[in-house]
Amino acid sequence: MTMKINQNPPISDELYQQLIGLERDWENSQVRLSDKELLTIFPEAKPVIPEKLQEWQSIRDEITTSIKKKLTIIKRSGADEGTQFFWREWIKLNDGEKLVEADVHVSRLKRLLYLIRDQPKSKHRISEEQIQQARLVPLDKFIDGPIKKHGKTWIGLCPFHKEKHPSFCVYPNTNRFWCYGQCNDGGDAIKFVRLLHGYSFREAVKYLLGQK
Repeated sequence: MTMKINQNPPISDELYQQLIGLERDWENSQVRLSDKELLTIFPEAKPVIPEKLQEWQSIRDEITTSIKKKLTIIKRSGADEGTQFFWREWIKLNDGEKLVEADVHVSRLKRLLYLIRDQPKSKHRISEEQIQQARLVPLDKFIDGPIKKHGKTWIGLCPFHKEKHPSFCVYPNTNRFWCYGQCNDGGDAIKFVRLLHGYSFREAVKYLLGQK
């Protein structure tokens, strides 16, 4: 008896991009609460914020030191370029993602610490709440080129430099980006807009909030 194996027809690039677009629209439709709203819902979290900030700063410093040591070992190994590229990619996919996660926690805990402290208000100053709202604006709204999903990230060509192989990663769960290529830099939605348009911090926040 001969068994028949059903094979799905290949998906065209156009259809794939349409499906990616639908998934991105769904992700963007999910409700995201600001830090101020979360502190209102969970006031019992306020006393532990300073302790958690110190903890995540230590974790971030350890990861950064580890990455630098590993990259130095690879550079001094004398291995061919292909082998060095492989190990750099391994660091990017493992330690790099851990560093992004730690950096997100540090940045957010700093904002939370700011919110629970009494700060003088100024009508000329951008509020922390406005900054929070700007950081929540989905990054993919400003990416013109095609991107593909790879695990928990979106990968595409970097909009800040010319390249043949995609090195630009977007982390939708944290709404942050990182270029593992020539830029070797990353950040949140505010930093992305600053790099893209050459805006100041204030201008980028206003742009993201539709006030510029």
